[in-house]
Amino acid sequence: MKSSRRYNHRQRKKLHIGEYQELAFEVMADVAEPARQGDPEALLDRFLKEAIEANGLLMAGAIDDGQLSAYILLNAARGSVSAEQREAVEKWLQASGDFENVRVGPLRDAWYGLDQR
Repeated sequence: MKSSRRYNHRQRKKLHIGEYQELAFEVMADVAEPARQGDPEALLDRFLKEAIEANGLLMAGAIDDGQLSAYILLNAARGSVSAEQREAVEKWLQASGDFENVRVGPLRDAWYGLDQR
């Protein structure tokens, strides 16, 4: 990503850089064997309701072949996921008993961060 000091206020806002940077994170987890016998849609709905929506977040992702893969961002026109929200999602996944090998990525730039692995 380019340095934000070359851009004026309006450009930084439009490009989501500098003080307008927005953070998000990735989540991956394996569905535990007992939960694989159940309905994956019901499990995903519970995750969305209790971990995502309860923390003011949005999710793009799915449970496919026994694995949850998701990108989590703030449910607002502008803004970033906080470290506390990220931690709450991680704790929910670990405490639920329905997921194992939980991997929660660091907060990254939601607009430009996925290319920086």
